[in-house]
Amino acid sequence: MNVKVGKKVTIKVMATLVAKVTYKSSNKKIVTVMDKGVVKGVKKGKATITVKANGKTVKVKVAVK
Repeated sequence: MNVKVGKKVTIKVMATLVAKVTYKSSNKKIVTVMDKGVVKGVKKGKATITVKANGKTVKVKVAVK
């Protein structure tokens, strides 16, 4: 996934009966992520967003350009 500095992109979770979804950035100086999965590029670089739902974990690599 690519995002430009200052721009936002949303990560969408495709699952049925999702009890709770959590998002976490590996480096908040590069990219931030809000509760609804909205990712914002802060400065150029690479980071990973970890998404957890229904006992599953997915890592999304993000490049901020």
